[in-house]
Amino acid sequence: MEYFAITNFTREISSIDLIGLLLGHFLFAIALTQLLDWSWLKNLMSEEDKIKMLNSYTWKDLLVDGAIITVVIGIIFLIVSLFL
Repeated sequence: MEYFAITNFTREISSIDLIGLLLGHFLFAIALTQLLDWSWLKNLMSEEDKIKMLNSYTWKDLLVDGAIITVVIGIIFLIVSLFL
């Protein structure tokens, strides 16, 4: 039943509405990033731990990170395609 509610909603929303919705979320994310205090991130790891972690980073870790980014982008495209 929820599937039909989603498809009914997608018929009522226009492409301009979708672009406005995505642009609004993007602008909100940028504004929130600028407003929050990120200084606590520096204290999460000591310098020795940072160097140790970066030295142990391999191509397999890079491959996993790339796969995660690919899945997230795929989900975003899937959501956008529902509304077009």
